[in-house]
Amino acid sequence: MKKKMMSKMKRFALNASVIAGVILGLAACDNELNTIGSDILGADQLNDRIKKQDFDVVAFNEVLGPVQTNNFGSMPLGSYTDPVYGRTDYSFVSQLDLPTSNPSFGIDPVLDSVVINLPYFSTATDFDGEATTYEVDSLYGTEAITLQIYRNNFLLNDFDINDVTSQAVYYSDLGQVIDAQKGALILDHSFYPDSREVIIQSVDEDGEESEIERLSPRLRVQLDRTYWQNVIIDAAGTTGLSSNNNFRNYFRGLYFKVSSITGQGHLSLIDIENATVDFYLKINVQDVSDLDNDGDTDEVNIIDTEFTLSFGGNNVSLFDNSLRDTALTTIIQGADDSSLGEERLYLKGGSGSLVLIDLFGPDLDMNGEADALTEIIANQWIINDASLTFYVDQSAVNAGSTEPERIIIYNYDDNAVLVDYIFDQAADKSGHLGVLERLDIDDGSSQGVKYRVRLTDHITSVLNGDIENVRLAVAVTRNVNSISTSKVKNPNIVDEILTGSAISHEGTILHGNLSSDADKRLKLEIYYSETTN
Repeated sequence: MKKKMMSKMKRFALNASVIAGVILGLAACDNELNTIGSDILGADQLNDRIKKQDFDVVAFNEVLGPVQTNNFGSMPLGSYTDPVYGRTDYSFVSQLDLPTSNPSFGIDPVLDSVVINLPYFSTATDFDGEATTYEVDSLYGTEAITLQIYRNNFLLNDFDINDVTSQAVYYSDLGQVIDAQKGALILDHSFYPDSREVIIQSVDEDGEESEIERLSPRLRVQLDRTYWQNVIIDAAGTTGLSSNNNFRNYFRGLYFKVSSITGQGHLSLIDIENATVDFYLKINVQDVSDLDNDGDTDEVNIIDTEFTLSFGGNNVSLFDNSLRDTALTTIIQGADDSSLGEERLYLKGGSGSLVLIDLFGPDLDMNGEADALTEIIANQWIINDASLTFYVDQSAVNAGSTEPERIIIYNYDDNAVLVDYIFDQAADKSGHLGVLERLDIDDGSSQGVKYRVRLTDHITSVLNGDIENVRLAVAVTRNVNSISTSKVKNPNIVDEILTGSAISHEGTILHGNLSSDADKRLKLEIYYSETTN
């Protein structure tokens, strides 16, 4: 468990003030640089006077284990095999919500069909009249998987049963519990995502088809009518459908269990916020308002109607990761020397591993500050650029699309992004968090070379005394803009990670500060200008 000098409440308040102070400080710094230009050595030839110096860092690994997964905005579904870290199957469990309390299905309702809709995240790439061409986003792998949908019998609570003032937290290893308590099998289906738009048609009494709606790509499958007639339609008027709270106890959701057909399969992301179970019914309704103006208010009309259950409440992603069963876990656990650092750095999203970094080397005089940092502060350097370059260990990593495009660095103590992140105006934060550089920048299948992370504003803030020289964390991320936090179930050193890392499936291996290849060792590179006293 990480050691902290103050309570979280106090620390968060401090973070806000520090960020505000840094912003004001840097603005003031800009003005100051304009006025002290004559103090810079060779100000008229500044480009010739910028110097470079490398500083030691200590980087080591930390295995995470199960992570919080009931706070994802999307649900991974499928199977993914990482060349280094092995296969992970991604299942999930989700509660369903009624559209209204005490739904009424009229007189003698007839259920025509029940359809489950699981939209993929997709992008429209072309338009031709009413037709739209799509590309499915975040699709990995080329082979089908088998999906089994069960009734979930495990009660997912909104609040922590040990502390009702806190939201419930569910972790990636909940799958064993869910599977042991699963109910009836509702669907057994093999598929691969289809990128074509879905066209919904209706058939009239004469057998003529007409187009009703066009939908983005999704898994859309009919379910057994008899099961849902018994569970939902025939339950109208009972306590189970009287409110959403009662419904979540009566019908505790659906369990989506994934298994790969060939051992490879595919992984996609489901837009869970727009997923539905749709009921198409014919209901008998008495025409008490004489809507057809025939004067008869006792007649019963047959009406086609729809009833929709949404995926609300708790949605929990479930990881079944072979990493936990391999010798690789032991290797990573052994590569955790926080004093000297490590030769290799292991990054794996989800319940995998991340890297912790201490900047500026050792504190030999034991004054609480790294010796190199003390010297830089005394020299009053102006920082022109500061960065960490992480080289991919190409001897250990397979080249290609399985290499993560992005990594993220942040303040480990507070799980907060750095000031460089805040000041980076690019939507993808690429000025601060460099995208993976490949041998061929135009070929996504070519060998990954390095990631460059700029820390210029962070280092300047440290030297100015605006923030402490805190420990940093580095992780793979699926989305650099996903910077909320997910808890770690069994914290050793790390008790929270960024949610963009928790949902990430990819991994890589990087050269550490003790790499046998001296040219690729991790180090802090600083370009600076000196000032005269």
